[in-house]
Amino acid sequence: MFASMIVILANREKINHRTADAARALKLLLSAFFGLAIVAYLEGVVRGEQECPRAQTESVINGGSLAVGAVAVLVSLSWLVLAFDRYQSGVLRYFRTVVISGSAFVVVMLVVSSVGYLDATSSEKHTTSDWAMCGFGLFAIAATQIVPRIRRLHARELDGRMPDGEIESRWDRRVSRGASAGLIFFGFSALASSAAASRPTRYWYPVPAEVAYVTAWSSLVGPVIAISLCVFALAQVPDRGKEAPEATGAPS
Repeated sequence: MFASMIVILANREKINHRTADAARALKLLLSAFFGLAIVAYLEGVVRGEQECPRAQTESVINGGSLAVGAVAVLVSLSWLVLAFDRYQSGVLRYFRTVVISGSAFVVVMLVVSSVGYLDATSSEKHTTSDWAMCGFGLFAIAATQIVPRIRRLHARELDGRMPDGEIESRWDRRVSRGASAGLIFFGFSALASSAAASRPTRYWYPVPAEVAYVTAWSSLVGPVIAISLCVFALAQVPDRGKEAPEATGAPS
């Protein structure tokens, strides 16, 4: 991430005509950089813990931040590819496919993490909650698979019929929503993980049922919402951005 930000800031002449795309990439990178820096610190705190419900609670919360940061980085790189005009031969289309498929895998991991956390910390039966989590995960996967493709088709239909300024504004809003959602989640996640770390060990034996359920669900719903907004902000190549063939010098 740090290298990507340096590339953007140090190569202004190469992105002169793509400054808006570079700015969107930088916005997402800054959000992810902030979040993952916090996660690095919090994971260091967890490494000093023994195997106990408090450490498990901190880990499941930090895992959500790690998932959001990873997806935000990939989405920012899609804008970086566009900013440096490296999207020929279907590179960006392939990149979008990788990000969308990867986000689905991340959602599955979040569901498994939340269900596993309940199994480890709650002595009560939570079959209904498990099925509800699986259903929410499937809904999120469907949304992250379908919505970006619908938006891309919609953009193709509107290409040439909408002012360039309005198109740029739409892209800016999508990127801003994704970056802001990531920042908000990183902040709440850091507070929750710090609060869990501050509770004495005796508080976690047994883990209060309401704490276990709130932690499991918030560690699933929060990251999934932020990830979905990031995926919806994936870069796309406008038809007008295709390079025209170079002139051969022959008379027309």
